[in-house]
Amino acid sequence: MSTDNPAIPRPFPDALPGGLLSHRSNGLAFAEGALLLGGLALLDHTGILPFAAAPIHPFLFAIILLSAQYGLQGGMLAAMGATLLSLLDGGPLRPIDMSYAEYFRMAWGDVLSWVLAALSVGIVTSHRCRVIEEQAARLRKATMAETLIAAQYEVLAQRTHKLERRLAGQPAADAAAPAKPRPGATSRRRALEN
Repeated sequence: MSTDNPAIPRPFPDALPGGLLSHRSNGLAFAEGALLLGGLALLDHTGILPFAAAPIHPFLFAIILLSAQYGLQGGMLAAMGATLLSLLDGGPLRPIDMSYAEYFRMAWGDVLSWVLAALSVGIVTSHRCRVIEEQAARLRKATMAETLIAAQYEVLAQRTHKLERRLAGQPAADAAAPAKPRPGATSRRRALEN
């Protein structure tokens, strides 16, 4: 490192390896959502875990999980995927003696709860992700400033050390060397002697 010029530090690496929650791979999010929702749909279709017997639709838990991992965008995509999977066999038929309000609640109640869960959990997760990104940016700036200050301090310490050595050696060099008369002083001395 040069003692005359300050050191230029290397760039600070990202605070979290692999990025934050919002920077996860879109392909990974899609694959995870398809695997999770598809697996649950397969359990219902084969009769191992019939959704009609469950008090809460299992898709709701998958949507909450995906919203917590991938934020609002991941949660809404999961809610849309769950809606498409639930409507593959067609919508429920309305019996003649059922009112339209009851039919709407039966047909769309789960879908609306999925969207509401994706919105509520996804908004909180996305907000926390933005806060973490801002804190990581501030940390990078503070670390860069600390590195620059440390480099400047090192350069100043080296310069101070050089000056101290130079000043410590200067009186000894002055005492060892004979005093040189000034050029005008020798001509005056000769004139006085004559």
